[in-house]
Amino acid sequence: MIPISTLIKSRFFSAPKLWPANEQHVRRPGWTELFYDLVFAAAISQLSAPLEADYSLHGVVRYAFLLALVFLAWLGYTTFSTQFAVDDVLQRVLIVAQVFLVAVMAANATGPLSGREAAGFGAAYGGVRAVLALQYARVIGLPGTRSVVIRRIGWLVTAAVVWTASALLPAPHRYLAWCLAFLMDIANSWPPSRGTIVLPPGAAHFPERFGLLTIILLGEFVASVMRGIESQMGWSFLAASAAVLSLALGFALWSCYSDGATGWETRHMRTNKHVVQLRIWIALHFLLFLDIGVLGVGARHGIALPPGGSFGATDQWLICFAAAGAILAIMGIAATSERHTTPRNSWLWFAQVAVAIVVLGLAPVASRIIATALLLVLFLCFVGQTALLLINQRAHQTRARLRVCN
Repeated sequence: MIPISTLIKSRFFSAPKLWPANEQHVRRPGWTELFYDLVFAAAISQLSAPLEADYSLHGVVRYAFLLALVFLAWLGYTTFSTQFAVDDVLQRVLIVAQVFLVAVMAANATGPLSGREAAGFGAAYGGVRAVLALQYARVIGLPGTRSVVIRRIGWLVTAAVVWTASALLPAPHRYLAWCLAFLMDIANSWPPSRGTIVLPPGAAHFPERFGLLTIILLGEFVASVMRGIESQMGWSFLAASAAVLSLALGFALWSCYSDGATGWETRHMRTNKHVVQLRIWIALHFLLFLDIGVLGVGARHGIALPPGGSFGATDQWLICFAAAGAILAIMGIAATSERHTTPRNSWLWFAQVAVAIVVLGLAPVASRIIATALLLVLFLCFVGQTALLLINQRAHQTRARLRVCN
């Protein structure tokens, strides 16, 4: 019979384990990970509120900065959870601490960057990095990972100190501290290639977590559309069409990402080339998340316009740039996959670039067409890109079958 003290100790303090470098089975996200993602959904929703009030280049830059911090906070724990298997009471206490700090970030995400709320946002983010350092400290004794883990802890602690201390600085000096700490976090999130190969994120689990976060961002897109519908006082044919096309645009975005680019595809880290592709893939996901957020707010503005109304000058440029950015980001996500693309299919990639150029070309003339028509064109552009990506997939599958037969 196992002593009660041993059972309690094993439950409260279980030995961390290292997940296999190249997963041979499908490991689904656990309930704890899903709960963690849900908290980030609330944080991202808070970020969108100021953007709706200040839909301008300044508002987008502010949104991008805060979204980058939320994304890095999510990426830090996601990478850890796909590398190490730790599930005891102490780990859950640390996760609850992170969740609380993310909630504090969300609560302080609505004020100007020069205000006290933004200072609290940065300090809370520093706390998230400090908790992540404690999580890594628990796995420092695992064989083969010590040097990589120590390096990561050092960067996390240093960045956490700078982020927290920046809350005490006035606005101009605070921005310099933020830039320094942000560069530290970027360097820590993208370690040397050798470290990534030694301690890679889960080959299948890691991309799936990104797919779930993409769904969260698209959920916020739909929420923006719903708020636009609420703001409509009357329902004409054009107003209803704008709402339907906005929802269709969100679905087309998801279909383009999941069906066309297969953004959740398994990614193994065997060579330096794979590491570089993974880093580009992560950066492109952030660009996609930013574009989805900007597009969602733009769609809300389009629905709220009077029937037959057109987007304003600023709105039309932001919407077209965000749509073109999403097209290029999805194209890059597909291009950095493990599927090899031969020069014979180069026309498919040039065609996608042409679609993005067409979208950008709409920006100067968007004020001359009604908002509903612009939403329709954007929807058709994403449908067209999905078709191009599916053609590329079919060509790759055909070549793979021919290689097997030969």
